[in-house]
Amino acid sequence: MTTASLRRYANLGTVTGQVTRVGNRVYVSRDLTANPRRARRRNADTSVSGRQASLTRETSETRVSVEINLDGQGRYAIQTGEAMLDHLLAQLARHGLIDITLTARGDAIPDAHHLAEDVAIVLGRALRQAIGDGTGIRRMGSAMAPLDDALAQAVVDAGGRGYAVVHTGLEGARVGDMAGELVSHFLERLALEGGLTLHARVLSGSDPHHKAEALFKALARALRQAVEIDPRATNQVPSTKGTISG
Repeated sequence: MTTASLRRYANLGTVTGQVTRVGNRVYVSRDLTANPRRARRRNADTSVSGRQASLTRETSETRVSVEINLDGQGRYAIQTGEAMLDHLLAQLARHGLIDITLTARGDAIPDAHHLAEDVAIVLGRALRQAIGDGTGIRRMGSAMAPLDDALAQAVVDAGGRGYAVVHTGLEGARVGDMAGELVSHFLERLALEGGLTLHARVLSGSDPHHKAEALFKALARALRQAVEIDPRATNQVPSTKGTISG
């Protein structure tokens, strides 16, 4: 065995001295020295400290302001005036480890349709802005989440192509004060504006609240995986096209 082969075998930096091998045994001289391999310096351009976004959108129906940080701790301050919507968005923040500050006010439409839709629009656009050109992200993620009787699954591709296939089983139900159909509508709009391909499905369950919450938890976990920085590809855009931004 040469010093070079020992260096490769032991993952060492430099090795000097006499090395011999007999069968499975390696003998080294008393004057052998070995220095550990130097850690590679991470390219300064791979900093992800700026993966944040802040947007405000105002129409005759709603006013929505949002700030997000993809590299957060799951902190949230959410006030939409709809308790159930606040609760579902909190799941997205906490389980996605995305810091979200969001305030919204809407018109007097009883089922909160305009409010939920416009929150999804602004949050989706903020996600897209924070993801940027996608350099270093894993891009895809999937997760399942249970909540008592309910089980939900979400698969996300943050590849810049807004598309959604959502099956909630909440049609005709009430989720808190929200119409069950708004859960699907919210997720579809979020995916479209966020440049996400989303497949989301409630697999089982009977309680509408549990089904909706499990679905948002699954989405949060899948999104967390998708936007996470891959340490093996910090300088790569995860696409053979070379872009996911359009």
